[in-house]
Amino acid sequence: MRHPIKNVVFIILDTLQFNYLGCYGNTVVKTPNFDKFAAEGLLFENADSEGLPTIPVRRAVMTGRFTLPFGGWQPLSAEDTTIADMLWGRNIETALIYDTAPMRLPKYAYARGFDYVKFCPGHEMDHITWKDTPKDPALKPEDFTAPSMVWDKDGNLIDDASTALLEEIDCYLRFRQGWKSDADSYVGVVAREAREWLVNRRDKKRPFLLWLDSFDPHEPWDPASIWEKKPCPYDPEWDGNPLLLAPWTKVEGRISERECEHIRALYAEKVTQCDAWIGRVVDTLKQEGLWDETLVVIMSDHGQPMGNGKHGHGIMRKCRPWPYEELVHVPLLMHVPGTEGGRRISTFVQNVDVGATIMDAFGLLAPEAHLGTVLGIDAPRLDDVQGISLLPLARGETDHVRDYVITGYCGMSWSIVDHDYSYIHWLNRDPSNAEFDELLENPYGDDGPSETIWTCTTGATQEVPSEDELYDRRTDPFQLHNIAAEQPEKARELLKKLKASIGEIRIS
Repeated sequence: MRHPIKNVVFIILDTLQFNYLGCYGNTVVKTPNFDKFAAEGLLFENADSEGLPTIPVRRAVMTGRFTLPFGGWQPLSAEDTTIADMLWGRNIETALIYDTAPMRLPKYAYARGFDYVKFCPGHEMDHITWKDTPKDPALKPEDFTAPSMVWDKDGNLIDDASTALLEEIDCYLRFRQGWKSDADSYVGVVAREAREWLVNRRDKKRPFLLWLDSFDPHEPWDPASIWEKKPCPYDPEWDGNPLLLAPWTKVEGRISERECEHIRALYAEKVTQCDAWIGRVVDTLKQEGLWDETLVVIMSDHGQPMGNGKHGHGIMRKCRPWPYEELVHVPLLMHVPGTEGGRRISTFVQNVDVGATIMDAFGLLAPEAHLGTVLGIDAPRLDDVQGISLLPLARGETDHVRDYVITGYCGMSWSIVDHDYSYIHWLNRDPSNAEFDELLENPYGDDGPSETIWTCTTGATQEVPSEDELYDRRTDPFQLHNIAAEQPEKARELLKKLKASIGEIRIS
């Protein structure tokens, strides 16, 4: 007999690297709560997001549909049917608690359909709200970056990226100066609001979906040690300026390896901070007696390029549309009531499958789930869901979901990843190229929207390498040695498979 699932809590942490968690093999970064959660639940070893970055990932989870072959960073459309839409007209309470500012862009509609919505002031596009707020004169942007990132040897600003970096830090400091403690951190605020909703605001007689969306551990890299003026626990020897942000240029000649190491240490401290606050949310679920009847999912939308080699292929931040391992491979942990804990699952899964899993938990994938017409409005249908529910996998009814995954940036890069190889196809955006029309690489047509907003890293460029890339994941998991020229037949085989997969998704 299947253990019933009454509620779902979905927790997504922006820019959380899978290999910074102890349960994924990191022996330095302290993540006791994530590790305990994995030990009691399920850990997916091969979870990848498909369309990147922030907004497409959330759209795919909300709809259970792929975004990569269709469109990138864009609003929800009237044609999109989200989980919140599907739960409309049912006796299930829905709540969205978030600080992810790109979701709240005008007309983007990612809060659509939720009964309760709480936006907590967040990073990036949101903090410009405070750009005219008087700032403490003691807080100077130049004190929160490395001089070599901003000025040349003659003391002149290097380029427009230098100016923009100082402006970005200045804007951030106007907002950050009012924080009093770790509880004011972005993940701290979102976790506090989620716990308040669970304890005091929800209707305790109704099942619920809680979507908790934190922009931490996304940059700025601002853990508690900076504001408490203490050594970073992961880099106590550092004696330079705090490095809150880095320019969106390439690392070479701009950011030293020592500076990259310190940024990664600050990021690791933020991961530990997220672990502590999400641990409190999990504890609240248990204290409220919800644990045994609630599906809990913890995942990230993507990772983060953070330097050279395996850390980021020569870039810091998501400033190029490059779907390498450090970006596309995400942590995915689940607590499924009534299932054996401590299991590590190796089959490939995608973020669209998480959306389908949530739908399945509420019975929305059953043939009888469609409500028909309610108050003259045709209720959402579920025929278009492309994700695969992971509940049969969690319950031991199957041990396989996908042989491979696809990932990339719409209109810029496609990638296919299986257990042995990964292949990256860089899309040529020149319409004169015959392959452009053949592959339908522009999903919009000549009159459709552009991909000018494709990442929330201001100033990032759409630069891509000139040649496709093939990697042997068995010996080179972080894709450092391109073997496409050495194994042309395997490269052609995977490119053909990738094209066929994209085409199949487009017509399904």
